Amino acid sequence: MAPTFYCHPPVLMDEYPKKMGERKLPVQEGIVGILLVVVVGLFVAVGVLAAKANSPACKDGLRAEQECRNITHLLEQELTQAQEVLRGTEAQAATCNQTVETLKISLKEEKAAGHKQLELVQKLQEEIKILNQSLQEKSAELQDKSAELEKLRKQNEDLVSAKGPPDSGVSLHLSMAAVLLPLSLLALLA
Repeated sequence: MAPTFYCHPPVLMDEYPKKMGERKLPVQEGIVGILLVVVVGLFVAVGVLAAKANSPACKDGLRAEQECRNITHLLEQELTQAQEVLRGTEAQAATCNQTVETLKISLKEEKAAGHKQLELVQKLQEEIKILNQSLQEKSAELQDKSAELEKLRKQNEDLVSAKGPPDSGVSLHLSMAAVLLPLSLLALLA
């Protein structure tokens, strides 16, 4: 008795190669059919993609993407320029800060020098005041001496006119007074 679990009736060994050949033909047709379905599917997919690629929405999207790239490129250029300007400004700020520090140091030095000069000016003013007082004192002494000299000269003239001839010794005294007067003035000033 034949087993019942086979799907098709058992084939005898001499008929087996004949049935296998018949079977190969439908498998080849099946493979060709599957390939044909795959090719048709690919054509359909390419057609759908081509339709979508040529659709207005896709074209708008491509335009928008290109605009975004252009804007991004422009923004990158502007950012680069802004960074260069920033670097230049930072360099200028550093230079200005250094100049400010230098000026602060210079100002402190000038203040110190100015303070010393102010002290020197005050000291010189005091010395000038003392010298002016001394000059006034000397001037007063000189006026006194000049008045005394003038008095002596008048007395000498009175004596000469009362005593005798002009070639006497009194005239010698007068010429000595004329020489001694400038010398005494020089001595007072020195």
